[in-house]
Amino acid sequence: KPDHVKLLTDGNATRDNIVAELGGKWLGRLANKDDLVVVYLSSHGSTTKAQVGVNFLVAADTNPNALLGTGIPMQWLSEIIKEQVHCDRVVLVIDVCHSGAATAGAAGATASSGEKRLIRQNNFDIENLKLGSGQAVLCSSLSDQVSWESKQYENSVFTRKLIEALKKRGDQTSLTEAYQDLRREVESEVLRDRGELQTPVLNMKSWAGPDPVLSATPASPRP
Repeated sequence: KPDHVKLLTDGNATRDNIVAELGGKWLGRLANKDDLVVVYLSSHGSTTKAQVGVNFLVAADTNPNALLGTGIPMQWLSEIIKEQVHCDRVVLVIDVCHSGAATAGAAGATASSGEKRLIRQNNFDIENLKLGSGQAVLCSSLSDQVSWESKQYENSVFTRKLIEALKKRGDQTSLTEAYQDLRREVESEVLRDRGELQTPVLNMKSWAGPDPVLSATPASPRP
């Protein structure tokens, strides 16, 4: 239901607002222990200098030349969900490039047309993302790849194919089942339209029990 969804876009998707809504302002207060929480992020991805070893999500007010103070570290994001969202079932979907980087010398640089990134430099590996208990992480591309916007429709290939894959087997489609279709379809379309490889990655190492089902109607909806 609409009151179970919090949508942050454009100017509302600032670093501080994202942090607040994930915590005590909204999700941290309303998600109960047995709920399934889905956090979906579509933005630019970036890494800072190699010696720091942290990958950043770019918010609306992030300064590419001051990522440490204005970006959202991926590892921190997972931890804040773990600490402030008091449920055991979290699915994190990240539609960003995992190989982006912004450096002081890149001011004014832009991504090639269609790429969801800043500047590709230092790779971010999904295996290094710290997962909380009961978290599944679905990412749009491998650590050395960019994530592409579609040439045929609005927004990203990954998100469109994810929606289609979740609908394919009705409201009992598991995340793993959807991922099998998603990976094949994304690789096929991006290779055909861009001549590049983009391979979505699903990390279920921290997930115990049956696969999550994102398309099912809530069993016990509440105010």
